[in-house]
Amino acid sequence: MSETKVEIKHMSKIYPNGDGITDIELAIRSGEILTLLGPSGCGKSTLLRCLGGFQSIDDGQVMIDGVDISHLPADKRPTSMVFQGYNLWEHMTVYENFAFGLKLRKLKKAEIRQRISDMLALLKLPGVEKKYPSQLSGGQQQRIAIGRSLLLQPAVLLLDEPFSALDAKIRQQMREELKRIQAQTKVTIVFVTHDQEEAMSLSDRIVVMEKGKIAQIGTPSEIYETPNNRYTASFIGEMNFLPAEEGKVTAFRPEDSILSVDSGDHKAKVAHIMNAGHYSIIYATYQDQQLKFFSNKDQARQFQQDQPLFFTITNYHVY
Repeated sequence: MSETKVEIKHMSKIYPNGDGITDIELAIRSGEILTLLGPSGCGKSTLLRCLGGFQSIDDGQVMIDGVDISHLPADKRPTSMVFQGYNLWEHMTVYENFAFGLKLRKLKKAEIRQRISDMLALLKLPGVEKKYPSQLSGGQQQRIAIGRSLLLQPAVLLLDEPFSALDAKIRQQMREELKRIQAQTKVTIVFVTHDQEEAMSLSDRIVVMEKGKIAQIGTPSEIYETPNNRYTASFIGEMNFLPAEEGKVTAFRPEDSILSVDSGDHKAKVAHIMNAGHYSIIYATYQDQQLKFFSNKDQARQFQQDQPLFFTITNYHVY
């Protein structure tokens, strides 16, 4: 078990409109990628900004490496923030963007040069020192923004939806790059996203947030396989919900059922079938509800629109 890098104790920040975060308790482990996940307005960016000192807190404590930093301004904290919009200085070259923070720390020119050279090698961007941000692609600019933050050797790197302006393919590449960079530097990362696929693919652990509170904390597989409440179940991945006794619901994933053309525990009717690349999605109507099933393409060919579909649920949760 890694040691605790960040400890957040009973932290609250409420805005005048009532939004914000309430009584957050969270321990972040050294060297992990921890993702704050949730819809817009759930408090994930507020939590990150409070951690980075960009937002004052109403209550509670933020400890990094055992030191209370709750009342320090952003520039005095051992954290560094990368924003959605890169925040690179357009009038400066890549080298000048990198060197700016190091000069403020009074590092010698030779050390600055060496650190920047090492960082460009880590980022796999050799030879871009003299370019301006406008001459780089979006993915390259975001890598430079991450590198500029890492050059300051923060105890914790904070990333606020950093890939949301990039297209899907570049986002995927950037996730892989971030995993690689983190594995080499061992820096502790707190990452904010509303994209569950991004959270699942990047994180060591995920904090699912709901209306300013923590709904669940766990590894991606724990969050996916054993959601502890209906909110998490419906927010992570696809989930079917069926009414159960006493006002409860039975929840099951589209892949957690056996499908048949002639026998099973439940009988539904095929509404339509959608090709999703290497698998098919079968939409079916059951007791006036639409359900979704994942199927391999060979099996899906057995079913036609408006035909019966029998299904047996193999794994489920009751909420």
